[in-house]
Amino acid sequence: MTHEEMHMKRGAISILILLLVLLSGVAALPAAAQSGGIWAAQYYANPNLTGLPAFTISEASPTHDWGAGSPGTGISADFFSVIWTSTQTLAAGTYQLTVRADDGVMVFIDGVNYINEWHPSPGQTYNTTLNLGSGQHTFYIQYYEGGGNAFLHYNFVQVLNQPTQATATVQASLLNVRSGPGPSTTILTRIGRGQTYPVIGRLADNSWLQLNVNGVTGWVNAFYVTAANLQNVPVTGSPPGNNVCAGLASRLGVGSQARVLPGLPNNVRATPSTSAALVGTLPGGSVFSVTGGPTCAEGILWWQIYANGLVGWTGEGQGGAYWVEPAGSTSYGTATVTAYYLNVRSAPNAFASILTRIARGETYNVVGRNAVSSWLQLNVNGVIGWVNARYVSAINLGSVPVTG
Repeated sequence: MTHEEMHMKRGAISILILLLVLLSGVAALPAAAQSGGIWAAQYYANPNLTGLPAFTISEASPTHDWGAGSPGTGISADFFSVIWTSTQTLAAGTYQLTVRADDGVMVFIDGVNYINEWHPSPGQTYNTTLNLGSGQHTFYIQYYEGGGNAFLHYNFVQVLNQPTQATATVQASLLNVRSGPGPSTTILTRIGRGQTYPVIGRLADNSWLQLNVNGVTGWVNAFYVTAANLQNVPVTGSPPGNNVCAGLASRLGVGSQARVLPGLPNNVRATPSTSAALVGTLPGGSVFSVTGGPTCAEGILWWQIYANGLVGWTGEGQGGAYWVEPAGSTSYGTATVTAYYLNVRSAPNAFASILTRIARGETYNVVGRNAVSSWLQLNVNGVIGWVNARYVSAINLGSVPVTG
């Protein structure tokens, strides 16, 4: 084969590779991406990464905060998707990968799926630790926006000679992060199952842990997390005093009956402690007899109870989500969330500030409504706020007062 023939053959192969890349819908990486942190970004005018991209550009990072705006020409503010690709040369070592997204995100490194969270999200954080060898590594990120605000925060750093970090991984579906180590303190935010955060403080008995939740410092009940490496974490708080239980004991007495609020089952334990053996559960709405107590422990007011052969202790404020009331109390209206996530707002309109978010399947007491019941006022673990009635299934609203 002559030199000219070889040159023509190589040119034909290059054209064929380019056509295959274009037909597959995957943009070729720019030359700069082969040796640094440049990303090839493909933006799609749909949330499914289908068809040809609306446009392709080079970016310094996948991190973006579009808010309620559009990412570029030909793309709406909602229902779009993006692919970022990059090849980077790294030193051998341990790396921390952290992404926070609204809505879905997937991260692949060298073809391995390290983050797989392709679902609606109000801005959850996902992280993992991985070991990589020296040399070039291929990064591939998929993202989609379903509706509302849109952002992706991406961080990938090497862990260098750092002491072992104490961490807590959430085991509950949703867990309140509070301003202090007790169930009656203010809810600052909520975190979800599987999320892991640094532990920066604790009570002396490790019953409550102080976390750094994306810059928010708050406390969680240790019963609802799996914690690791707590040995060097400083004691930064004191157990709540008996004043947490002040005024509650008078509501019930030995020999009286009490009722668990609808939709909120209560744990029954062998002794008045959240770390005591679990002997059973009282379903929401069930009635029990008070046989002993009350006693205040761990910031919880506990009663010894009897219900259908079940004997043990149950408390007000276990984990910040369980409450009881005298059995003769008026039946509450309740609302069960039907949306994936639902904003709880300070007033009955879509422009009011967001106080917290609640999730599908959760049930809360309805304490008020507007005149046409299109907005309902809920008690969300002590936070009083409004939700759009379209996104809940509500019952027993007949006696709920008009409050807004």
